[in-house]
Amino acid sequence: MKIHTFDTPKETARAVTHQLLKQLDTVRKDAFNLAISGGHTSELLFHLWAEIYPQSLPWQRVHLYWVDERCVPPTDGDSNYGLAKRTFLNHVKIPHDQIHRILGEANPDHEAQRYSDLVKKNLPDNDGFPQFDLLILGIGTDGHTSSIFPGQKDLLNYPTPYAVSAHPETHQYRIALTGQPMIRASMTLFHVVGAEKAEILTNVVDPSPAADQYPAGYVTRNADNVAYFIDKAAAKYLK
Repeated sequence: MKIHTFDTPKETARAVTHQLLKQLDTVRKDAFNLAISGGHTSELLFHLWAEIYPQSLPWQRVHLYWVDERCVPPTDGDSNYGLAKRTFLNHVKIPHDQIHRILGEANPDHEAQRYSDLVKKNLPDNDGFPQFDLLILGIGTDGHTSSIFPGQKDLLNYPTPYAVSAHPETHQYRIALTGQPMIRASMTLFHVVGAEKAEILTNVVDPSPAADQYPAGYVTRNADNVAYFIDKAAAKYLK
């Protein structure tokens, strides 16, 4: 595991983008399989892509997938796809048939199976699971990642790439990338900013098995190639 720390959220987002460019250069193939997350941290990144990198990133090579999605229509304010569309997809030239959204408005069980079948068909195999070229993950203050929350340990070893999860408090259904594809990606990148993430960050990067109680900690400890891109506020308690 490597931890890269930057002064501000904007510098952190820029460094994540430079890592994406590096991965695009490393993966010498026409289709680059990228999975993105939602949330406020991702929104900062998406605005940067739209404002600074609409032309300089080779978007025509990118096949875009989602780490997770709330089970709402794309027009709903909670939709991860809707966030991406508003903030950067409307401003960059990714071919339409290379944007593979999770259908949040569909039946959750059916959609988890459809999307699992899609990624298994489109992505290379790594020990029985699809391998993304780059995953950009976030972390919640409770240690969740994707939409796998503490107490949902079964989703970390689930047999399909995507599964239905539920928020433990709101009980909102979500479609979530499960644990095994997260740890088998060519690169698993955690993008974490803000002082509110500082405390949980010390727990999820703990090298001991205690970290496994947090989904983000399990992924961190088990991923083939994992890196953290964080700002100084998030790094407050790290030694």
